[in-house]
Amino acid sequence: MRPALIALDVDGTIMDSTGTISPAVRSAIARAQAAGAHIVLSTGRTVLGVRTVVTQLGFTDGTALCSNGAVRLDLATGEVIPLATFEPAPVIARLRALLPGVTFSLEEPGVGNRVSDGYPGESTGTRRLVDDIELGATPTTRMVAYWNGVTKTQLAELMDVSGIAGVTWTYDHHTDAWLTVVAEGISKASALEQLRTELGVSPDATAAFGDGHNDIAMLRWAALGVAMGNAAADVKAAADEVTGSVSEDGVATVLDRLFR
Repeated sequence: MRPALIALDVDGTIMDSTGTISPAVRSAIARAQAAGAHIVLSTGRTVLGVRTVVTQLGFTDGTALCSNGAVRLDLATGEVIPLATFEPAPVIARLRALLPGVTFSLEEPGVGNRVSDGYPGESTGTRRLVDDIELGATPTTRMVAYWNGVTKTQLAELMDVSGIAGVTWTYDHHTDAWLTVVAEGISKASALEQLRTELGVSPDATAAFGDGHNDIAMLRWAALGVAMGNAAADVKAAADEVTGSVSEDGVATVLDRLFR
């Protein structure tokens, strides 16, 4: 096949842990784009977080799907388009009951994040420390929850039997307990299907590359789903094939085969 729409996860797929996209991967992406394929970055990153990736790749038009499919970025105009929001207050209450000590970051698309006391790390854009009332007062496109001192495995064991009504959640790449929450029914796959229809691309002319829990639906959606060699077992099981790891330029290996 020669896909007309190629969805690319970012971290752990085209970009390594140092924030670098290798020359081989950049060249393979450029070759596919020059052949007429729509290259779509499909990431859990926010709009603000994906802009550095767009710059590295030299993209000046097209679409990036951010926040696990909840936000669209028009690369030509810079327009930020929220595709779905949810009311965070009941989700915050549910997670606090399940995970004592959990902290939160809620996206404000194109601006930054509002965070609860104790939320670690730095956010791209404006970071506003707010109280619980303001934290859950307005809808958000994406929520990240962090549970200090707990592993991802422990989080998965709890969430797989508990769940959260009314939203969709996935685990992040880290070994400790990070959870990303978006509106119910929203995923990279749902956003890609909407874009595929708008572009008039046939379902059997789609490909997707990923390595994370949030990529499983996308890999199943694509006619050709490719898991990275560094992906977890459940991600590989959802794919049609497994390529090399990000350090082995696995994306370039497949794209070089498809676009000789």
